[in-house]
Amino acid sequence: MATSRLERIGTIFTRAEGLLKHGAIKPDDRPIWFDVYQAFPPLVEPKFARPKPENKPIRQILYKEDTIRAKFHMQGHGLGLNMLSPYGETQTKKLIQKYEQLQREGVQDTELVEKSVSAVVSHKESEQITIKANSESATAQVLSEANLKNIFKQ
Repeated sequence: MATSRLERIGTIFTRAEGLLKHGAIKPDDRPIWFDVYQAFPPLVEPKFARPKPENKPIRQILYKEDTIRAKFHMQGHGLGLNMLSPYGETQTKKLIQKYEQLQREGVQDTELVEKSVSAVVSHKESEQITIKANSESATAQVLSEANLKNIFKQ
């Protein structure tokens, strides 16, 4: 059984292995990846003559919330995340919940985004007032004690 020309080329690993075996490369000069490749060989040998994998179409994975998020961001309502907020829900999640609530109540599609944004923003402002009122929180204490003007001085 004759081997084809492509089978004789081998992989980069078999080439490096042959150079080590015949003394062209000293064991101390072997590539860093050689021992890792030897210890954890790939499941499928990376050969040049390997047939191309079948092109499978990429499935679009879109959830209902993704289209709602897109509506908010297209109209410039991408609200940031307040990492100091003790509440677990993000502004985007609140926007989506308010949007779905208003949709169930029968609000017109053209007004859904604006009404949900205004409701969440007004709730956010009232939330900030309660955070400021709760000055006993650990975050408020740390921020009040921090010397931000001289933070990088030693």
